[in-house]
Amino acid sequence: MNSNIPRVGSCGADAMKPRSEIEPWEVVSKKVYWDREVALDKWQKMLSVGHPSYLPDAVATMEVVEFIHFYGAQRFVADWPALRASLSAAAIGQAATYDMAWSRLVSGGWNLKPTKDFHTMPKRRKQFLLCVARSPGKSIYELAKDLGLQYRRAHEHAQRLINEGKLRAAEVVEGGHRKRKLYPC
Repeated sequence: MNSNIPRVGSCGADAMKPRSEIEPWEVVSKKVYWDREVALDKWQKMLSVGHPSYLPDAVATMEVVEFIHFYGAQRFVADWPALRASLSAAAIGQAATYDMAWSRLVSGGWNLKPTKDFHTMPKRRKQFLLCVARSPGKSIYELAKDLGLQYRRAHEHAQRLINEGKLRAAEVVEGGHRKRKLYPC
């Protein structure tokens, strides 16, 4: 695994924090759970099931880079959409930087929203969504060409993702041709 973990700053800037600058678990865990000792393996287990106090406390107190480092980047990518869905309304407001880090790890961009069904989407639809996230503002035709899809299939994916609220379309006229440019929601 790469020795750098994406760090999302308050300005949305993509900075890297070397692992050597991340404090040990014993220090980070005290920042979150100041009144008790929490073993890393217990913390990971409690987070993976969306524990009602461990998860919101970690999201509210830990830096995203610390959370990803101690939870594991692959595990974070796999679990974050479901973990996010289990957060209370009060804790959801603090999840935005985690959403951006997840988007960056999954798509290479900043604008893909984690949805609970992301990992169960059909493969080609997920590829279509990721392509839009990496290249917002492309037309359905351009995306079909990039992905080697028939236009009809690309249009079906676009319409389904628009109906599900994962994409939005903007009608434009370029060179006398009407196009639907797609953007993540």
